[in-house]
Amino acid sequence: MRSSVRWLLIAGSVIVVVVLFVLLRPDASENRATPTPSTPTESPATSGTPSASDSPSPTPSPTPQRTVIEVTFRDGAVRGTTEFTAAQGERVRIIVDADVADEVHLHSYDLHADVAPGQPAKIDFVARVAGVFECELEAAGELLFRLEIVP
Repeated sequence: MRSSVRWLLIAGSVIVVVVLFVLLRPDASENRATPTPSTPTESPATSGTPSASDSPSPTPSPTPQRTVIEVTFRDGAVRGTTEFTAAQGERVRIIVDADVADEVHLHSYDLHADVAPGQPAKIDFVARVAGVFECELEAAGELLFRLEIVP
């Protein structure tokens, strides 16, 4: 094989590897708790089934279903459900409304968000790891809920 052809093959291979790396690398922001603007949240019961008004244009890959977990902490106790389930691969949004200033911490995923009266904490992530995970008010040491991620 001639030297110029060999160099062209090497250069082409490097370009292909770089393009694949950029396209396939995980999004670092998926596993960070980030403040999100106030927008309508999706219901946990959302089926993800397209309606008649949806565009018939194909999408490159389906958007994972979203599980929304809403928790209220008042007068030193959680109001409502403290056990939640999501499927591995789903997008999860945690919204905590509290009457105290603290930090909401989802253990093992190690995600944090500040909460204060009138300022709910929001944590968005993709449930990539299966298991049972506790979410608590960090400084108070108060368990808010347990989240089971099932494969």
